[in-house]
This record gives sequence, structure tokens and C-alpha cells, in this order.
Amino acid sequence: MRTRMLALVLAFSTITIAQNREMKREKLSSEEKVAKQLEKMTSDLSLTNEQQEKLKPILEAQMKNREKKMEEVKEARAKEEKKSKEERAKRREEMKANQDSFKEDMSKILTPEQFENWEKIQESRKEKAKEHLKEKRARH
Repeated sequence: MRTRMLALVLAFSTITIAQNREMKREKLSSEEKVAKQLEKMTSDLSLTNEQQEKLKPILEAQMKNREKKMEEVKEARAKEEKKSKEERAKRREEMKANQDSFKEDMSKILTPEQFENWEKIQESRKEKAKEHLKEKRARH
């Protein structure tokens, strides 16, 4: 009896936690995402108003590109299309080129100290993403 009760409590708490995570995730527009990203970068890197104005169009372009690619991925998943190794390699190369271009733009806008801090933040985010992916794969 205790085992069943414990199992029920555990099941309900798991469901509740999952629902709370879904509720917390906000649906932001592209403009809101860019504004939030710019605000975070401003606080993390102490950006000047001039740097913010230079960075905003770059972030907007990056967001549009990211959303376009995400839409392509969603459409491919809906059609249950599998990409060939060549297509996946091409996609990775495109992503790398976009990252390199963004990094170059950042190096032109930020001071050397800010750029160094930005790179550290990016590396930290990359490590967290890797850990999250490992956890996600372990669960499935």
C-alpha cells in the first residue's frame, strides 16, 4: 500500500514539475528576444549606448536567420525528411561561417576586455548546452 501511494505521489509531482516548466517558458516575439539579449549583453559586458546601437541590427539579422533555419528544420521534420551527410555537413559549415562572422562583428564593436569577457560567456554557454544535451540523451 505504501509503495503504491509513494508511486502516485511521485507521478503527480513529476507531472506538476513538467507543467510548471512549460508555463515558465515565455513566447517572445523576435523583437522582444533581441531586446532581452541586448539587455543581458549590456549588463554582462557594460555596453555603451553607441555599442548597443551598433549591435542591435546585427542581433536582429542573426535572429531572423536563426528563425528561418528553425522553420526549415520544422518543415523537414513535419515531412519526416532525413538530411544526407552532405546536407548536414553543409549546414554545419553554414553555422560555423555565421558564428565566425558574428564573432568578427563583435570584435569590431567591443573593447578587447569586453570581447574577452564575451568569449568566456560564450564558452560557458556552450559547455552548459553540451551538458544539457548529454542529460537529455541519457533520459531517452
